[in-house]
Order: sequence, then C-alpha cells, then structure tokens
Amino acid sequence: MGAPCSQLDWLLILSLITVALSLNPDDPNVCSHWESYAVTIQESYAHPFDQIYYTRCTDILNWFKCTRHRISYKTAYRRGVRTMYRRRSQCCPGYFESEEFCVPLCTEECVHGRCVSPDTCQCEPGWGGLDCSSGCESDFWGPHCSNRCQCRNGAKCNPITGACVCTDGYQGWRCEELCENGYYGKACQLSCQCLNGATCNHETGECICPSGYTGAFCGESCPSGSHGPQCEQRCPCQNGGTCHHITGDCSCPAGWTGSVCAQPCPLGKYGINCSKDCSCRNGGLCDYVTGKCQCAAGFSGRRCQEDCPVGTYGPQCNQRCECRNGAKCHHINGACLCETGFKGPNCQERFCPPGLYGLICDKFCACNTTNTVSCHPLSGECSCSAGWTGLYCNESCPFGHYGEGCSLACSCSNGADCHPVTGACTCAAGFMGE
Repeated sequence: MGAPCSQLDWLLILSLITVALSLNPDDPNVCSHWESYAVTIQESYAHPFDQIYYTRCTDILNWFKCTRHRISYKTAYRRGVRTMYRRRSQCCPGYFESEEFCVPLCTEECVHGRCVSPDTCQCEPGWGGLDCSSGCESDFWGPHCSNRCQCRNGAKCNPITGACVCTDGYQGWRCEELCENGYYGKACQLSCQCLNGATCNHETGECICPSGYTGAFCGESCPSGSHGPQCEQRCPCQNGGTCHHITGDCSCPAGWTGSVCAQPCPLGKYGINCSKDCSCRNGGLCDYVTGKCQCAAGFSGRRCQEDCPVGTYGPQCNQRCECRNGAKCHHINGACLCETGFKGPNCQERFCPPGLYGLICDKFCACNTTNTVSCHPLSGECSCSAGWTGLYCNESCPFGHYGEGCSLACSCSNGADCHPVTGACTCAAGFMGE
C-alpha cells in the first residue's frame, strides 16, 4: 500500500499548476513539452525487522509453544531525491510572451498593418509591401493590394474599399455607364442646356446639334443659305428660294418650281407652288409670279377679256388708230374699216369727186364750202369746221359754245362772249382779263 502524499508533494503539484496557467493553453502559438527535474523529499519506505512469534507445537517442555522467526516490515522515513516531470509551456519560435498570450514577432515594423505571424505583416486595406509601407498601385486595392480594380473608362478605385471614383460623364458601380440623357459632368449631376433635341457631351456638356441647328445651345437655325449637320452644306436653291435648315429642301418663291426652284411655273399656272390657275383670255399670258395678265395685241382688261378701246390697237393698245371719216380700226393690227363712200388705207379718200355725193356721185353737195370740212359721199351730210353748225354749216356756234361741233362750253365770265373757233373770251364793256 502506497504512502500518503506529504505536504511537500502538494507544494510541488501546486507549483506545476501555476507554471501551466502562466500561458493560455488554447493559444495556438503556445508550444509545450515535458521536462524532468529532481526534488528532495522525505519518503517513506518499508523497513525490515526480525519478528518473533509463537506457534503451537509438540514441544512439551515449552508448554507446546514453539518460537518462530519471520521478516516483517514497518514504515520508516528517509530523505531522498525524486525525478519529477512537468509540461513546460512557452511561446513557439517567432513569438514572444505578452501577458498570457504569445504574440508574433516581426523584425520590421508593420507601418500600416499588424504582425500576424513571425515576420509576416497583415496590411491595412490600401497598403502593401513586406512592412505595409507602400500604397497600392492605381489598379489594385485592399489588404496587401491583392484585389484588382474593376473600374472602367479611366476611373480610379479607392485603395481601401475598391469603390470606383468615376471620371466626368460616367456612372455605375464600375463606371461602365454613360450619364443618362440630359445630364453630364461629375457624378452626372449637371443638367444639359441643349435645345431642339440636341444631345450634350456626357463629359463636358457641350451641345452636339442635330442637323439644321447651330449655336452654343443649338437654339438657332442654320444661317440663310446653309443647312444640314453643323450647317456645313450650302443650299442649292435658285431664284430666291430658301432651303429647309434641316433637310435642305427648297421652298420656292411664287412663280418658281423644281427641286432647286430653277423652273418657272408651267403655262397657265402661277403663284406659290404654281398652285393657282391663270384666268387670262384671248391668248393672254399671265405673270407666273403675280398672275397678272399680259394681253395679246388688240386686247385689254384685267383678264384680257376686252378689245382695245376705240381709237387704239396693237400690243397693250398703245398705238393710235389713223383711220378717218368715222372709220373703225381693227383692234389687233390697226387696219381701217372704212365707212361706205370712203376708201384708202386710212379711209381718207372719197369715192365721189369733191362737191358730189350719192351712189353714182350724181348729186351736188349743199354745204357751205367755206365752213365745211367735207360732204358725206353717200348721204351728202355736211361735216362742219370748228365754230360752225347747222344743216349746211352756215350757222355760228350758239352763245356759250365753241369748237368742233360746238361741243365745248365757253369759260368766259361777266357776260363775255367767246370766239366760236378758239374759245377766246371777248370781254364786255368794263371788264378785262383772259
């Protein structure tokens, strides 16, 4: 049977427990091993001695008791040395003790990070290098700059979070999207100012004008004579035509037609788009711009519906007829249509000799030859000279009249008489003047 533990044994066990508790055994960086050590102790042992005892026997002399010897043992104590074993905990190689933990040791200081294992730094996001002293290159981010940036279109990524910082004109998680229509610039927060359906540059906001417009904000139509993209195309329109600022299609002025306004309206048409019908008659031509009629020779009126006025003929009725003796002239060519009894180009000749008349010129004229212009060759009617009247031209004009056929009224005042031929006033007594 073993001896009970002494007080010294308990002190030894307690010291071992204290050593074991100095470091956290669950710390993966704690290494342990068994070590032996010598302890001076007072140990018990079985001390042998000769023990005499008696047994029954046949020895009558000793009263049937025989003396016997045997080796017995008793507990004795002595000082000795005992070899003990204990688990020794210490920091693994590359670690040092800090309170109850083993902390890794880095030869170089981790500038922007922490030491996570011997001579190994764990860098903060955005830093790299063996000692975490180097910032991430532009295309990398995160701890040890181990993540490649996903940003596009020239965007930079945050070296710590990897978030993309978009350049002007782009948006989206990776800056892969252009600004929405109507916006531009940093973070696509600026509103475009462009007009007339123009688009603006997603980076600068500069307006990109649609065909037919110009100006900083595309608010102006192309200048006259130009059209198309950036107003660089010249208008082909002729004769005062204007072109559409977008398509370049010609808008012709009144009287012109064709793709470039090079042709006048066709015969019988006039006005804008040659849409109106001419109303000129008798071969008259209408102005293809205004529709005004240009009459053929011998005609007049707004629509050339009338012959030339009596006494005129020809183009625009601007020629005077030369016919005499009451003859009518043709409104187109001026040819004279002589009255009966007259002949000649201008009807200036009588069929009958002077002083005679009648179908066979067998009658004598009764006219006052002095006051008569002529005697009608057929009827014998007298044509009086100015200032004369009456059946035979033998009467002066009545008071207050003068001239050919006495058809003009005198303008004399205060009872004055006028000359029957010229109309000159003959003042009454006491008056003068014209």
